[in-house]
Amino acid sequence: MNQQRYFAYRSLLAELGEWRLSPETHDELCDAAEGLLLSRAGEEAEEPLARASTTVLGMLALHELDEQNASWLLDALLACGPQVALTDAA
Repeated sequence: MNQQRYFAYRSLLAELGEWRLSPETHDELCDAAEGLLLSRAGEEAEEPLARASTTVLGMLALHELDEQNASWLLDALLACGPQVALTDAA
C-alpha cells in the first residue's frame, strides 16, 4: 500500500457513500476496494479485482449504472490496487 492508493481508496469510499446503492452492493464494492488496497502486486490482487468487476458488470447489465459511471467505477477500483498489467486476449 502507498499514499496514492490509500487516497484513491478513501476517495472511492466517499463517492460510494453518495450513491444510492443497496447495502449488499455497497459492501461488495467496499470490500473489493479494501482487498485491492491491501493486496500486493501479482495474484493477490486478482480475487478482489474479479469480485469488483463482477459487481460492476452486474450493475451495468441491470441498468443500475450507465457505461460512463461503470467505467469510472472500475478505474477508481483499479486505482486502489497495485499496478496490474492487462494483457490482450486476442
